[in-house]
Order: sequence, then structure tokens, then C-alpha cells
Amino acid sequence: MKDMKENKVTHFPWMERTVLCLAVGVAYASVWSNEFVWDDRVLIVLNEFLKYWSNLPKLLTSLGYAGHGIPGGFYRPIQMLIYFLIYQAFGLSTVAFHALNVVLQAFNACLLHHFGIRAGFRKGVAFAAALLWAVHPLHTNIVTYMVSTAELLWSLFCLLGLITLLPDFTPQKIWKALIFFVLALGCKESAVVFPALATATLFFISKERVQISACLKMWPLWLLSTFYIAIWLWFMHASGYASDTSGDPAHFQDYTSNFTNRILTCLATLPVYAQLIIFPAGLHIERAFPVFSTLAAWQPAVGLLMAVSALVQIIWGKMRRGRAFSVGLIWFAVVLSPYTGIVIPVDALINEGWMYMPTMGLFLGLTQTVANFLETRQNLARLLVIILAFSLGITTFFQNKVWRNLETLTQNVIQNGGREDRLAAHLDLYYLERGEFDKAIKQLLHEVNHPDGRTRNQMAEIHMSLALAWLHITPSNANQLTIDDINRALPSSQYIPEALIELGKALEDNPGYYWAHIVLAAIYQYQGDSQTADFHLRQVRDILQKQRGGSLPTQSPPHTLPAPP
Repeated sequence: MKDMKENKVTHFPWMERTVLCLAVGVAYASVWSNEFVWDDRVLIVLNEFLKYWSNLPKLLTSLGYAGHGIPGGFYRPIQMLIYFLIYQAFGLSTVAFHALNVVLQAFNACLLHHFGIRAGFRKGVAFAAALLWAVHPLHTNIVTYMVSTAELLWSLFCLLGLITLLPDFTPQKIWKALIFFVLALGCKESAVVFPALATATLFFISKERVQISACLKMWPLWLLSTFYIAIWLWFMHASGYASDTSGDPAHFQDYTSNFTNRILTCLATLPVYAQLIIFPAGLHIERAFPVFSTLAAWQPAVGLLMAVSALVQIIWGKMRRGRAFSVGLIWFAVVLSPYTGIVIPVDALINEGWMYMPTMGLFLGLTQTVANFLETRQNLARLLVIILAFSLGITTFFQNKVWRNLETLTQNVIQNGGREDRLAAHLDLYYLERGEFDKAIKQLLHEVNHPDGRTRNQMAEIHMSLALAWLHITPSNANQLTIDDINRALPSSQYIPEALIELGKALEDNPGYYWAHIVLAAIYQYQGDSQTADFHLRQVRDILQKQRGGSLPTQSPPHTLPAPP
């Protein structure tokens, strides 16, 4: 059987496609009862732009967090348009939003299978690669996390674009692929790699790969990519937009400002990613990862060895048994390039979700390479695929349960030694909203005793939340506290002295925190101390006078939440 030969199949085999969809359905059968977690709340639950048709123009012209009144986020209009339509049809239905991602995952598995056949991989190889990729637990970060739809969408449009180009990359097909490229860019910024991915695919599978003209004819794709990058860089500069800077300040000093450290840290991630692909254990969303500044550490040294080995394979591995693996490595490197942080620093050193699209081509190349060595033992190859698919699918099924709610998600991060600080503010609110005040107090006291580089304003928020927990105040309007919430809770509050202490600490950390004064005024008014209550109300008016004219607010502003990975 010829490796990577031209294949004119133009349809999905129905049986294989059905199996892929069923496999995805079974692997993600445990996802339906999962709640909105973390940034699901910001982009979906608390997004005012999703509620009314009159807000649709704002939704399509604003950054992702604008609907929650928070500056920042990303410009992904297609993702937000789909959220809008689902919200209008089903409201805040977790089943509907989960169904969106699960269906997209099944569709992407079918497209990967179809691409593999069109690109010249054997039918059995294309099916096995798509099956193993579809049920791999490394991708639960994307499929189960509802706001990760952008990753699923841009991958889908890139696959459609590549399938459109195959097998001959004619100018007419390039212009058609340009449409899918535009759609992919409307889903996520990472889609700028599509021209490089298309060029690499052309070089390795087309008979015209040695002709420079074959690559030059893809100029429309490269032109759009260049234009998009220029606009993006201009916006970053003009708006002063910056990536999320929460966490350890040393990360931004030693990593962001040092090009060499970014290269070494990127190399150090390679053995971690390899381990997660081969043995996906201990998966969690917030990985703690150090900045590396020397090759003396084993992680960057092993990463350098892996990178050099891959380069050697790509340059010399073009023969029958090597070219498929080279295709997979090229695909992996091209798609991962925006996430390396080498040219433009990223806001996370390592992220499991970044493996979603890169592993597509890698799985095709690896599966074809293994199939070549097992060419005379096809029954053994089939058995291995069945065992692997079953094992990966079962792991995915249970990994979905990690995302059941914010509490299980945070526990998973803590158990695996990850960063819990970015989840903490959300977990506090999660407990307060559910009236689980003992858990909220325990969590908040832990944060007070382990500040972990938090700013004084952040500590003021923690003390404020702890005061609310002592008072047993449950915000009635999502994560916004109202004066009515305070007055309603005070008659049954048994820990007012503890709350007063925390409110005092909040004002020590942030003297301009007027909501601490509002809560204090309500407490003293309830206790009959009108003089002290009036003092705190005057403080509120003085603070607001400096900020926006002095009117007394009826509800607190939204909590400041960290940006998505």
C-alpha cells in the first residue's frame, strides 16, 4: 500500500462517520449536568448583550467582556453571535451550550477523518487518528468548558478551508478557502496560521511542491494574514490593551521582557505536552509552570533535544516511512506557534487547551507511521486502536466530572498542584450564591492567610467577601450586591462583630472602597447608631463625589474577574 498517495475520495464513509459521532457522544455523556463555571459566567451568564436583540450590534462590535461591563477580552464576533442565538432560543440552558461544543467536537472529528483521506492518508489511518483524537481526554479543557467554543470553531473552519484546497490547490479553490479563513479569524486570533498550514500541506502532499510558483499562488491567504496581524498589533498599541497580568509579577519581569527566557520556557513545555499526549493524567486548567533562564534544567534541555530531533525528521524524513510523521510535526509546530510566546508573550506559560488543533495533524502523522511498521500485522493494529480508544474515552468520561462545578474544578487544580489564585474569587462567589457560608468563610480565611502576591485592592475584596460571609449575605443579582441584600440579612446575622473587623481591614487596604462604608453604614443603622452610620454615608458621598458626582449606588459594581486562557 502506498503511503500518502493521491486519493480522490470526496465523501465521508457513513459507517466511520457514525462511529466517530457515537464515540464523542459516549465519551462526553457525563457533561450534561455540568454547571456554568469560571468565565462561562462572564461571557454567557452575566453578558447583558445576549439578552436583547437591540444589543446585537454592540455584541458584534465589542470585545468579549463588554457585555459584563468589564474592559478587555477578545474580539470573536462569530463565537458571540452563536452564543446570542442559543441564548435567544434556549436561555441560560447549560444543556444547550454543552450540546453546541459536543456537536462541534463530533463534527471536527469527522472533518479530520475527511481531511486525512483527502490528503492521501490511508482510510484506516485517517479513521483511527480521528477516533483517538476525538476521545482524547486532553481536549476536555476545550469541549467541556463552555466558553472554549472559539477553539472548536476556528479549528472547524480551518479544516474546511484545507479540505477545500485539496488536492490540487487551484487558484479558484484558494479564493474559496479564503472565505473559511475569514470565518476562522472571526472565531479566534490563532487562525492567522492558516496560510502557513495550507502551505505546509501543499508542500508535503502536492506534486507541485518543488515549484516556487505553487507556494506563491497562495498570496491571497498570506496577504489577509499579514493585514490581520497589522491591524491587531495597531489595536494593541493604540488601546494600550495588555494580556492578563494577574499572578506572580516575576512571571512578567523574567518572561515577558526576556526573549531568551521565552525561548527556554517554550522548549521546557514540549516534554510536558508530550507526556500529556501519551499519558494524559493529572489534567487541570491552571498549571503552575516556572520561567526558565538556563539549559541546565532538564525540561528545556529535553525540549531542545525534541525540537532538534523534530527538525531532523522534517528535513530528512521525506521517504515512504517518514513523510507522514514529518507532516504531523510541521502541523503541530505551525499551529502551536502563536501559543509559544516567543515572538509575542502570552498570558500563560502552558495550557492544555492549546493542544486541541496542533494534535490533529500530529495524530494523523503518528498513526500513519505506526501503521507502516504494523503493515503485516493489521489485526494487532486494530486491536491497539480499540484498546486505546476505549481507555482514552473512559478517561475523558471521568475527566468531564472535574468540570461539574466551580468547587470540583478548583479541587482538581489544588490536588494537582496548580494555581488556585485565579479561581479563588469565583469560588468565593459560588459559595455565597448558594448560601454555603461555612465553606465560603473557610476558603476566604485561606486566602487571607495566603495572600500569594495579591495587591492591596485584591485583599480588600477578599476581606469584603469575608464580611459578607460572616453576615450570611447572598447577592440576589448574580455577582452584584445590593443594599436590600444587606438590610434583609442583618436581622438574622449572628457574626456582626467578625464582619466589622473584616470591613475595617478592607478599608485599611483600600480607603476608597466605598461599598465597605455602605455595609458599615447599614450595620450601624441596624444597631441604632445613627451617628456612626451617617459618618460612613458621608464617606461614601465624599468618595463618589471624586469619582462620579456623589450619587449613592443601589448595587455594587461587578467583581473584577481574570481573563480567559
